[in-house]
Formats: sequence, structure tokens, C-alpha cells
Amino acid sequence: MSEVKEPHFFAKDLGSYPRIKTLEDYTELFTRSTDRHSSVGEASVYYLRSAVALANIRAFNPEAKIIAMFRNPVDMVHSLHSQLLYWSEEVERDFEAAWRLQERRSRGLDLPPGSRGGFLVQYHEVGRFGTQTERVLSVFPAEQVKLILYDDFTASPASVYTDVVEFLKIPHDGRTEFPRINENKRARMSWLRQLYRKPPVVLKSTVRSLKQAVGDEEIAGLQKKIVELNTVKERRPPLSAEFRAELVNTFRDEVFLLSRLMNRDLSHWS
Repeated sequence: MSEVKEPHFFAKDLGSYPRIKTLEDYTELFTRSTDRHSSVGEASVYYLRSAVALANIRAFNPEAKIIAMFRNPVDMVHSLHSQLLYWSEEVERDFEAAWRLQERRSRGLDLPPGSRGGFLVQYHEVGRFGTQTERVLSVFPAEQVKLILYDDFTASPASVYTDVVEFLKIPHDGRTEFPRINENKRARMSWLRQLYRKPPVVLKSTVRSLKQAVGDEEIAGLQKKIVELNTVKERRPPLSAEFRAELVNTFRDEVFLLSRLMNRDLSHWS
């Protein structure tokens, strides 16, 4: 897997968001692969959200395999809001208020300062899993697509992991432990989070100078320590019953479509 976890190279319709812009830089992500590697891959989550990424992937490699995991869209968009807050891509701390801002934000209004893309806070669009799955299956043959339910993964990560290994036709590494590594979190001090997530130009220049004087690894280690000290893990506040019911109704058709495409009963997502 590429060290740049989410290059988003093929999502050409997501503005400046993709970290990797050129084909040369993209192929360089995999220069460490050797003959002993039977597969290479990357994990750009917004390829599903993009209207062009899947077609671009197919043009690049018709034999590519696509893996997508879906969870209850109500829970997903609630979780996404927390993650965007942590990344400084969202500034409205109340999710219901952020949900109400979607129409204005679709017109470029009330976007978070320094946003890398207004699409990030279009929660309804991100959660259209039925439509996204339909697009995947319209571009790639079904035998090259692995669709996973998050419910199955949480119930038995080992079983899902084995299924994916078999889908990719790679050797199983025998792992049996699957610890949680991305629990919900927030920044202790939002101003500090903003400083290291979206630093001003003068700070970027200072960091570059420090890297030249001290070394990349030392500065990277210091940055990592600051992030760790400023991070606290906590449970998300629950949605109100009324707002949750509204979201369930909003995503009802999408859930029905995903249920039909995966041939799985998803009525428990209501």
C-alpha cells in the first residue's frame, strides 16, 4: 500500500483536494514494490464520492480491483462531521447546524476558512451509498468489486479480512488481532489544531527552515508529539431522536438501493 494513504489522484473533479496531481507522482508511490509483491494498492475514500474517479481508474488499469465498505449512512455522516472538525475542515461544532448549512455551502457560502473543498461538508452527497455502488458496478465487472458492510467487519474482522485476502488472491499473513486504531477524537485546543492543520505561510516557512537545520525526522517527531498531546478520545454526543429520524428518512432510498445491489437486508439501519 502506498505510504500516502489517500492520494485521490483519479478524483479529478475534487478541485485541489487530491494530494497527488500528476501521473508521474502517482506511479512514484509504488516504486518500492518488487517482484515479491503480488498486488499494490491505495485507499482514497472519496473515489466513491467522485463522479469521474472510477472511470479514470478503469482507463488506467482495466484489471483493477475495487474494495468499498459501507456503514449506516446516518452513523457515517455523524462520524464524518467529527472527523472533519478534528481535521479543521469543519468549524460548526453542532452536526445538526452543519447539516442545515449544506444548501448555502453548495453555493460557496459559509464554507470553513481555508476549506480544501466544499464537497467535504456536503454530508448528504457523501452518504449516497446506493448511488455510489451503482456507479461502481456500472464501471467495473462485479467480479472485480468487493462490497463490505461495516456491520460484518465489526462483528468479525478476521472473517472479513480473510474474505478480502481471498478476493485479492494474496497470501494470508496469519494475523488474528484487529485493534481499533481510529476512535472518535477531538482537539483539546482548537486554536492549536488550526495552527498545525492549516498553518499560516510564515509558520510553514519556519518549519521548512527548522527541517533544514535539525532534520526532517526530528521535526516530524515533534509535530507528531504535539498532535498526540492535543488529542483526546471521546464518545460523540448522540443525535436527537427527531434529527436522527430525519436523517433515516433522507437516506431511506439510498439504503434500499444498496440493499438491493448487495442482496442484503439493511432494514436494521432504519
